[in-house]
Amino acid sequence: MEWISALSNPNSILAVYRSSAPTLAGVRIHEVCLNRDGPTLRLRFDLGTVPDNLPEKWRREGLNVVQLEVLFGGLSKVSLGHFSTDAVCDLEIRKGDSVRIAAKSESISLAGVAETATVVRISAYADSR
Repeated sequence: MEWISALSNPNSILAVYRSSAPTLAGVRIHEVCLNRDGPTLRLRFDLGTVPDNLPEKWRREGLNVVQLEVLFGGLSKVSLGHFSTDAVCDLEIRKGDSVRIAAKSESISLAGVAETATVVRISAYADSR
């Protein structure tokens, strides 16, 4: 999973997924937040898969969806074409000279270029879907 190498701090994800990063296929984007300070783009989204061995606390509490919040710093380009109430897509995060973000489906169109990608939060919740 090359997207994990684009993150400045992948350890929290690797700790939950046991050193094998999840894919970014079928993610559900909850929030897109732009801030002029930085400037930054913050994405909050549900991963499409849960780890095979959920952390004990999450299993005890019946949590079945893993959610990430990732902050893209030093944002130089961003475009948001459309965004629906159920924004499901295959998210792409790639690192080269810069970090490139792309999400395109019938429910969302998002693209951006940033200097950094940092995991701000990893959490879980129970979803009855």
